[in-house]
Amino acid sequence: MVLEATELRRAANAARDYNETALAALGVGDAGALRSRIAIGFVDYGFDLLHPTLRDGSGASRFRFLWDQNRTPDIARAAEFDLGILDDWDGEAIDRVVAAAVVSGSRRDFDALYDPHANNCGRHGTVGGAHGTMMASIAAGTPFAGFSGAAPTADLIGVQLALADPDWKEEDRFGAPTWASWDADKTPRWDGWRSYDDCRQIINAARYIYLRGRWLGVDAVVINLSIGAWAGGHDGRSVVERAIAELINKANVAFADGRGPRVIVVAGAGNAGADEGHWHGVVDQRQPQTFDWVMQRRDPTQNKLEIWYEGAALDVRLALPNGLKIVIAPGGTREILSGRCRIGIAEHSPGLRAPLSCVRFLLHPPMFGPELFEDAADTCAFTVRLAASTPIAVNAWIERDDGAVERSWLSPSHAEGSLCCLATIPGAIIVGGYDHHATIACDEFSGLPVSSLGPAPWGATPARLPHFVAPAHRIWGAGSKSRGFIETTGTSAAVALTSGAIAYHLGRHGADAMLPPADGAWSPRFGHGPFRIDTTERTGVSA
Repeated sequence: MVLEATELRRAANAARDYNETALAALGVGDAGALRSRIAIGFVDYGFDLLHPTLRDGSGASRFRFLWDQNRTPDIARAAEFDLGILDDWDGEAIDRVVAAAVVSGSRRDFDALYDPHANNCGRHGTVGGAHGTMMASIAAGTPFAGFSGAAPTADLIGVQLALADPDWKEEDRFGAPTWASWDADKTPRWDGWRSYDDCRQIINAARYIYLRGRWLGVDAVVINLSIGAWAGGHDGRSVVERAIAELINKANVAFADGRGPRVIVVAGAGNAGADEGHWHGVVDQRQPQTFDWVMQRRDPTQNKLEIWYEGAALDVRLALPNGLKIVIAPGGTREILSGRCRIGIAEHSPGLRAPLSCVRFLLHPPMFGPELFEDAADTCAFTVRLAASTPIAVNAWIERDDGAVERSWLSPSHAEGSLCCLATIPGAIIVGGYDHHATIACDEFSGLPVSSLGPAPWGATPARLPHFVAPAHRIWGAGSKSRGFIETTGTSAAVALTSGAIAYHLGRHGADAMLPPADGAWSPRFGHGPFRIDTTERTGVSA
């Protein structure tokens, strides 16, 4: 017990010291008197409602609603938003189960109802602590052991996503490729392609948070999207991006008419700045372009590459390490064979998301034969060649595949344009990360290598995204299934801090208070600079 108390005190002190500098960098201070009631909604994985930072001074939960999508079997019906059909918990139900766990001194019965370490994303499950617990505490944690989130008076709404890997990747629940059993003779076009920015679960979560916020009668709802992947067009036109943009617009029209809360969506730039997972260029017949897609012998997972382009037809060819060359012509899905063994598939789809076209590849290293690896090399490179009759802008992204052994990469690659697929939501605030510790020491902000860089790729003038950066290096948050804290680095924390700072600002100065404008000098790494709320008490239309 002495050791546990010492560790808790050490972690709490570190959390206090590190997060105080982050909150100061954002312009967050004492809560003060509140003018407006604000809710923060989290679309995430794993909310430990028993952690002290997610309960108030009386021990009651800060969460007013929690929807575990895994408990609602019919997601399509949930999209209709008859909230009566959802198996969610309201504040009273949450308080009862929290109080029962406190009285019993055990979390066993609580976890039987909702386990924050169950149904987490990724094949590696919960590592360190549940992501949603960390983000909720960073954004809005109740003061505890010296730690505090940015908006400790906000109401909280959580949505546990039912979005396992098979829902957004082309694999089954065991990690095996779903295209392995595809019969090319019977079905010319394979219909199993998946994408994170096409998932209805994310749309349902955002709509649910808004409607529950309206039910609570809050003045504004901040929706925190500390989530993301990389496959997709990055053009603001995906199913998820369009739906969330529509929600923002409709909610804020209703807010202006006094018919509901204001809605602000905060999303992350992503953590692919150093991943070598993006390539861009302009190609034509006179200047073909090539890049290598490099994979590891030990990689147990399939790898996905998407090439998006804007303009006329693109000539796409894939050269295998054994010298075989394949033309990826527009039309149906085609097999990628090494000898007689299918090692992957590809599909070239003009106008897949007009005006953009897409070429998609899936390759599975466990299916590779030894002929694809030179001698004893631990890697092999597939060469992609691109050409066109007229100049065409092209971007390629590798899909998210967490883990050092699992990753593949592009050579050459470009960090600029490595934003995640939800970083182009129209109307959302897009946040990258910086090292606020270096800022304090050097009086100038310092980059965070993992943070993805802008700009967004498409249009005559590429969009200036991210809008801002926020502290993202060595941020402390609540550790699930403990009373302590853990450290994290990445743009998820930057998003949570920004969401909390916005909630803090609106609570103090009113739901119609202006936010920092995204104008002035811009750079791909830092956007318009560090996000910092306006401490004056102005009100008006938000930038």
